[in-house]
Amino acid sequence: MFYHILLFGAHDVDNLGKTAQLRQLLFGLEKDLGISELGTVKQNILYAATLVAKPDAPIDTDDIRTHELVNGVPRSTFFKALKELVAAGFLQHSAGTQRASYMLTDKVK
Repeated sequence: MFYHILLFGAHDVDNLGKTAQLRQLLFGLEKDLGISELGTVKQNILYAATLVAKPDAPIDTDDIRTHELVNGVPRSTFFKALKELVAAGFLQHSAGTQRASYMLTDKVK
């Protein structure tokens, strides 16, 4: 521990400790929601979809793709993960569309 204090400084260790506690809390919540096994890309897509969603309105694919949590994910990886989230029941195609917009399912609401 002393080595870490020298390396990061006491203030940074305190912040790192708080961040570690938040990460542990988040991990527990992800387990409770059943998303802990999804992997980072799918989790971040689901988080981004949740953050851009408006009540009872479809979520545009571009709004998810341009969110900072998903920024940098290759296009092919994004669409493969999106398809897997639909197959797993976390997202569904919006009525009347196939690819352009999605809705959160009751599984994540």
